[in-house]
Amino acid sequence: MAFLLAITVVMPVAAQEMPRTMLVLDGSGSMWGQIDGKAKIEIARTAIGGMLDDWQGDREIGLMAYGHREQGDCADIETLQAPASLDREAFDGFLGSITPLGRTPLTQATREAAEALSYTDAPATVILVSDGRETCNADPCEVAATLERAGTDFTAHVIGFDVDDAAQAELSCLAEATGGIYLTAANAAELAGALTEVAEVAPEPEAALIDDDFDRDALGESWQVINPDPNSYILEDSTLLTLTAASTQIGKENQTNVFRWVGQPLPEGDWDMAVDFTSKFTTRRSIIEIGLYDDLENFVSASLYGDGTSNDRIMLQVKSSVAGDVARANVTFADDACCPRDYDIDAVMAALEEQGGTLIFRKRGRDYSAALMTEGWTPREGQANPLETERLSVLRADGGPVLFSGTWGRDYGDLPQTTTAFDRFSVTPR
Repeated sequence: MAFLLAITVVMPVAAQEMPRTMLVLDGSGSMWGQIDGKAKIEIARTAIGGMLDDWQGDREIGLMAYGHREQGDCADIETLQAPASLDREAFDGFLGSITPLGRTPLTQATREAAEALSYTDAPATVILVSDGRETCNADPCEVAATLERAGTDFTAHVIGFDVDDAAQAELSCLAEATGGIYLTAANAAELAGALTEVAEVAPEPEAALIDDDFDRDALGESWQVINPDPNSYILEDSTLLTLTAASTQIGKENQTNVFRWVGQPLPEGDWDMAVDFTSKFTTRRSIIEIGLYDDLENFVSASLYGDGTSNDRIMLQVKSSVAGDVARANVTFADDACCPRDYDIDAVMAALEEQGGTLIFRKRGRDYSAALMTEGWTPREGQANPLETERLSVLRADGGPVLFSGTWGRDYGDLPQTTTAFDRFSVTPR
């Protein structure tokens, strides 16, 4: 089997990881221009070397360049060093291989750098050094805004090296739209200083605004239980343990034991809502949900569920109901049908029971998505990693945070029990 069983729960990444960094260096032909008798590319190599002299050993860094291989080619963007712990000799070698030649696709390079850093799943920082404006018909401001909305904690710091006013307007927009720093440098000393400044910018990990580890004997006043069934949940051993075989889910009239947070309010702006869990999960209609709940017809939820049809499937879904008008986006990531999908379904179910995972409900502007975070899950060869849904746009999303686990819908035979232990519930600003 390609699926690895050595799985541990991964907490929301921004609470524990330093951002990985991608240095993007302008390799366009204009970098042969001289300042004080020295080519700008040589000045840049020296300044970057000074930055790396003080680089923290535990911070991953990669190197990307554009315009250094082909004239007139807007696709000339190359990742020379994937993000990793700094290997100075190798990094210096890649840096020395950059020979300025072509155009300036700085916008697409920034996008590709973000993707190389897995910016939608983890904190990511791009440091861009450019001596000119975009020359490949792209809009840096628009792309920067898109990356900011989509990223877990994405930042682009930009240094305009010997640039004119028009270039400054584009480059500063790229930085400011992502919460980054824009600096100008007119000579070698200023470039070295600018690189040192942006390298030292290390944002404090964002702390969860709401954080409950269930380490007590009762839920307390911060939780309301909608339609409580006290025989089907209990707090013990620092977990909220639920058990159900009744057919119900969020949005159904017979829903029971929907746990709604009524403590401090949600943060303004973007956030990640997450629940760590282990579950005796089945493909026959088991479901774990978190989301925003107002009433039976108005809610948005992220769910992990067993499809329960003639083929066993496990799926992720983001679903909205606004005045009863339902929309959804989902992805199947384990399937026992004729053409098995990404993960081995039996191994998935065993891992959910033994090691668990983290279900995440993400808000980015008016867009919402569902994700499942784990460690050690390896998709079948040739398959992508499908552990996040597409985004669903919701104009109105009222209500408070909720979590639920149960068994839903009909089954071909007896409806099985679903037992889930919630270990931690959190909401973290993004």
